[in-house]
Amino acid sequence: MIDVANFVEQRRVIYTSILSDLIKAKTVNPPGDEYLAAKIISKRLSKIGVKYKEYEKKRHRTNIVARVGNEKGKSVLIATHLDTVPAGDGWNTDPFNPVIKDNIMYGRGACDNKGQATAALLVLDFLKGVEKDLKNQYIFLFAADEEMGSSLGLAYLLNDNLLSPDYAIVVDVGGEMKKIDVAEKGVLNLKVVCKGRQAHGSTPHKGVSAIANMSKFIAKLDHYILKHQLHRHLSRPTINFGTIKGGSAPNTVAGSCELVINIRYLPSQTPEQIVDELKKLSERFGEFDFDVLIKVPPTELSEKSVLVETVKKVAEKHGIAAKPHGLSGATDAKSLILHGIPAVGFDFADDNTAHNANECCNLANLFKFVEVMVGICLELDQQ
Repeated sequence: MIDVANFVEQRRVIYTSILSDLIKAKTVNPPGDEYLAAKIISKRLSKIGVKYKEYEKKRHRTNIVARVGNEKGKSVLIATHLDTVPAGDGWNTDPFNPVIKDNIMYGRGACDNKGQATAALLVLDFLKGVEKDLKNQYIFLFAADEEMGSSLGLAYLLNDNLLSPDYAIVVDVGGEMKKIDVAEKGVLNLKVVCKGRQAHGSTPHKGVSAIANMSKFIAKLDHYILKHQLHRHLSRPTINFGTIKGGSAPNTVAGSCELVINIRYLPSQTPEQIVDELKKLSERFGEFDFDVLIKVPPTELSEKSVLVETVKKVAEKHGIAAKPHGLSGATDAKSLILHGIPAVGFDFADDNTAHNANECCNLANLFKFVEVMVGICLELDQQ
């Protein structure tokens, strides 16, 4: 068997350069243009002799799926993505011209998710060298559109039956290899409309201000805790006031006000229960209507899953205490679980740089993660 640590060290320069090139490939979503990064990935895949396919639901929104190992065995998906959020302001360097300082690479996408894509590519490189000994098949996804909902990426591939793995590891959750994402909150977007009565602005007492009544409702919700049962890995449910608009003119009492709220909820709650709870709260403040815009259920995976136990076991061998953890946000692990595919999130990045100015990737952590992930794959191969 090839020594993993030596293999990784011998390819450190190559893959540091690949990460740099991926950051330079501007794949801000929208518009995405993931094909720019996909060219870099496909070039390396061809170099190491790995079979792959490209899928595009929309032109230039490229997904790459590469496979290595025994197609007759279990299939394990390792999922990363190629798109990024916009650079934004506050950078000390050019976000698309990466620089390295103290073994840390700075650039948009460095840790979300091009560092992870680079690590996955190196894991694939190693597995290709021992392919004849593998019992399972390992599927590596370099996806489009993760930052905007994955309708052109993983969701598309799952819905069109282009991917159907037995297990999946999503490399996109932070945690510096100390967290195993096993639970994610549900997402509920609600449009709340308060109805008032228009009147002349000089005689506000003759009308009913929808804005005033909405503000009272917001004040009530601002510190309100929705009814729920505590969850071992998830924090309490949250309510965020996303957008608001109302009124037609400064000299007119507002006859309508619209609010959109984003709620992250727990397995003990349902969207219907939440709406009923908010309706009852609103009754004291005026006339309100509620409309569900988006609802995505919470998901969780048993801590006894072979995925969780394997990640914990291998991480411990590398001196890392990886523990089951929950997320308030949502990753592609949720989509996989909702399709009946056991999935966890596991990652080398920290929790504080993704989407921020001066996003960065600790290269030492990246290459250590490669060693851990190779270990996880080889351990799963024995299951």
